[in-house]
Amino acid sequence: MEEKRIPKTLDEAYRLRDSSTEIPERDFYQEHVYRLRREEYRARGIRTEISSRRRERQSALEFSREMFFMEVAEIMRRRGDGPGRASRDEIRRYTSRLDTHAFLKQLASPHSGAVELYRRNYLEMLRLGKSPREAYYLSRVVGLAGEAEFRGVHDSVYRTGYPKGRLPYVVEKTAIQIRDLPGGMILILLTFFASLFAFVWATDAWGQASAGTIVFVGLGLIAAGGLMLVSAVFIVTFIRSINK
Repeated sequence: MEEKRIPKTLDEAYRLRDSSTEIPERDFYQEHVYRLRREEYRARGIRTEISSRRRERQSALEFSREMFFMEVAEIMRRRGDGPGRASRDEIRRYTSRLDTHAFLKQLASPHSGAVELYRRNYLEMLRLGKSPREAYYLSRVVGLAGEAEFRGVHDSVYRTGYPKGRLPYVVEKTAIQIRDLPGGMILILLTFFASLFAFVWATDAWGQASAGTIVFVGLGLIAAGGLMLVSAVFIVTFIRSINK
């Protein structure tokens, strides 16, 4: 009997499970999906085995997650987008990233219904023909919108491609991309304070600058002010996105 391969990463477990041709083999890798997912939650400080009731809830969550992934796969299959492995990897990556964000959001606010709302956002964006990557960012920008608000956003995306406007969407999308980076928020804060320091220094140097250097000091003031303004916009966007 051929010895089954033991997956080391969650993506590998999903890939082996999805490529299984026999039910026992699929069930084998499904157990490793659950195991590696629990390890991921533990690494994030999420306890998954407190009591039998908590374990049942965890199993229900895992089941709903798998059903969500299957619904995403079905939408993409009907669209005929990317039957190749690279496309499946992209779908899995952004779907998993969104669901993990939604779970952590609901963990922080249990009555928010974040998991269902983010899943609704994502599925509807995919049905509009958006790629998994774009659907992920649109879902994050829309956030915890009520049904009436979401209908308006859905119509706007259908007509224009953006929830409210291109510029607000680009700013929020960029803020999310920075926030997803390790230490992204710290980087923006450091940029803001560094540009503030440079602006103050250039202001003090303006009065003492010679005719030859006043142009460079002026350019420094403009650059520092512009960078400080951009950083401030991202900081405000970060704060607004906390409730989304």
